[in-house]
Amino acid sequence: MRRSRLYYYLLIAFFIIALDQVTKILVLNNLVENESVSLIGDLLYLRLIFNEGGAMGTSFGPSWLYTILTVVALVLIVRYFITSKSDGAVIKFSLALILAGAIGNLIDRIAYGRVIDFIDMDFPDISAIGLYRWYTYNVADTAISVGLVLFAISIFIPRKHPTDSSELKPEVETPVQTDPSGR
Repeated sequence: MRRSRLYYYLLIAFFIIALDQVTKILVLNNLVENESVSLIGDLLYLRLIFNEGGAMGTSFGPSWLYTILTVVALVLIVRYFITSKSDGAVIKFSLALILAGAIGNLIDRIAYGRVIDFIDMDFPDISAIGLYRWYTYNVADTAISVGLVLFAISIFIPRKHPTDSSELKPEVETPVQTDPSGR
């Protein structure tokens, strides 16, 4: 990947990391744990919680396991950015979002031993899976979720890849010569 393109995606990631960390600092300085402040009726609250598990309340093991998995994911994403040459902008943008979200939550795990979540939305209940209130999340979680959706979509979008050298060159029309005698 050209260096200027790499900087573009790193700039996007840096902006999201900064936004994530600034919002978490504001929440830490203005709310106490489990305090809720309604922003939009019963739909949107700010509520400070500390999450030792993973996204959407998952708990596959101790917090240090999530730290190790995050570091492995970061190494793979950075390696991809360094070695990739031809994948589309959607894939790279989605990976920049995932990278930013992973770094944002990793900063929390290192600094606090857990992740700071504060966006509490009440989407419609999904009783079939026992979901009666959406999980509390943060800007980093949003970046990861949007990045994963974009990445999944980009996998199914067909991309044109030239298969031989004739597809690399534009077609040039050769003038048709006509015989004035009509032959």
